[in-house]
Amino acid sequence: MGRIKVMDETLANKIAAGEVVERISSVVKELVENSIDAHSNEIKVELVGAGTKEIKVTDNGDGMDEEDAILAFTPHATSKIKNENDLYFISTLGFRGEALASIASVSEVELTTSNGKTGTIVYIKGGKLLGKEDINLNKGTSINVKNLFYNTPARLKFLKSMTTELNNVIGLIEKLSLANPNISFALYSDNRLVIKTTGSGNLLKTIHEIFGYNISKNMIEIKGENLDYEINGYISNINISRSNKNSMITLVNSRIVENSYLNRIIKEAYHTVLAENKYPIVIININTDPTLIDVNIHPTKQDIKFSKMDTLEDLLFRLIKDKLYNIDNRFKVETKKETFANYQEYNNYEPKIENIVNEKSEETYEYVEQETINFELFEQTNEYNKDEVIIHPVGLALGTYLFANDNENVYMIDIHAANERINYERYLEKLKDENVTTTSMLIPINIELPLNEYNTILMNKDLINNLGIKFEEFGINTFRVTEHPTWLKIGYEEESIRKIFDLIINYNEKFDRVKFNDRLAMTLACKMSVKANTNISYNEQEELLKRLFKCEFPYTCPHGRPTIIKYTKYELEKLFKRVA
Repeated sequence: MGRIKVMDETLANKIAAGEVVERISSVVKELVENSIDAHSNEIKVELVGAGTKEIKVTDNGDGMDEEDAILAFTPHATSKIKNENDLYFISTLGFRGEALASIASVSEVELTTSNGKTGTIVYIKGGKLLGKEDINLNKGTSINVKNLFYNTPARLKFLKSMTTELNNVIGLIEKLSLANPNISFALYSDNRLVIKTTGSGNLLKTIHEIFGYNISKNMIEIKGENLDYEINGYISNINISRSNKNSMITLVNSRIVENSYLNRIIKEAYHTVLAENKYPIVIININTDPTLIDVNIHPTKQDIKFSKMDTLEDLLFRLIKDKLYNIDNRFKVETKKETFANYQEYNNYEPKIENIVNEKSEETYEYVEQETINFELFEQTNEYNKDEVIIHPVGLALGTYLFANDNENVYMIDIHAANERINYERYLEKLKDENVTTTSMLIPINIELPLNEYNTILMNKDLINNLGIKFEEFGINTFRVTEHPTWLKIGYEEESIRKIFDLIINYNEKFDRVKFNDRLAMTLACKMSVKANTNISYNEQEELLKRLFKCEFPYTCPHGRPTIIKYTKYELEKLFKRVA
């Protein structure tokens, strides 16, 4: 008796309507997810003409008997849910029973499958069964989709270029590989190998196979849980970043999701340590009880709705931030050859490279076979104690960069960025203090404003008073400031107060005191820090280094620019060709 059943109408109507198949990548996604749900540990995807001519997905999963092989192409036919209650306990990637029927209706399909006992080939064209036959073969399934959209030319013309369609599939297989490191994936395009993973079960090794050595060695493992959620995965340190969110990969119970709220939490955890226009590389899996999530809110099943989102936000934010703030994030200049003990096997490895060139675009895809690296040794050992850092200044270069060294390394420090980080953390700490110490001004400051700005300041008088700034109305559209907090930089009191007023006047978001304090600290730190091309004395250099390394996060300015660049002794000797 087959496992696949056609849902009754009541159940089918309670499932969000499936999105019409419109991309090559959407076809590949549905077919590969079926292979994953069938407990495969080897999945091969083969494309001809970037998938426009042929898409073939082969797996070694459970397979099907003859009855299921035919019924699988019936709308709303699925083995994954049986009744309404199953919608609350979805643990598979697919569940709607629409994908195969949608794909078969716009293509020619040949399904070859075996459950280990019987084998079947099914031929379908335009959604109609053309024939079937029995065959002897190993357990698993192969589905071959040819001439996609042959009967819907309007949809065919909306496909992107072959390069774009292929890139979309590559991005999809990369994400699926990272979501399932225990599965070996292979992607071929016109008989050329593009992606290959080993299915080792080691996520860091899979990251290495997908992104390469330079990225994988800059990834940091995170792991933690609370009563509702368990989080594990890898995040990038601040030495690598991207200009878009494409490498922010979030998984929920191993399902790839694109949730803007999760992305915002991750980005906020990198606040002040990564530039606003830069994004980290993350592969994070969130495990939770299926009853706490709803995967049926979006046709593509790529968005998700969480209950108890506040507990997830707290856990995710804390895990990322704590890890970032407790490792050595000093930017290190790379040389071609690495000598770190953690990566010693890499030195003796020569990757085998195979190039794939699309004739129209001349774009090159590179597959690097790197299976010989021992990932048991490939672990982070970068726990970092700032109190142990003893660095001595050497001198200034170009009036902007401070050279310093310890016994093993040479450092370049951007004096403005470093001073900005010191001031930012100082101002932030003062703004958190509820007991503000103020000083009266011998000569009050008069600030005249346009009427609309004057009214805005008047409406926020309590907030400004809580900051330690006391003022009163003084004539037409004018305030007289009589007291200010003692932590304002001496000689820059008026400029600082005007900056505070400007921030309040232009603050357009819903007011949040924590975010306001952060924005204010950043504004004051930038304006009140030593400028570039400013010579500072040796004692001031020592003081700068001392204060910088006492900072909670000394590695970047509040805007995410690096404060410190590190050269190891070996790297310098290699530059001067003292070593090979």
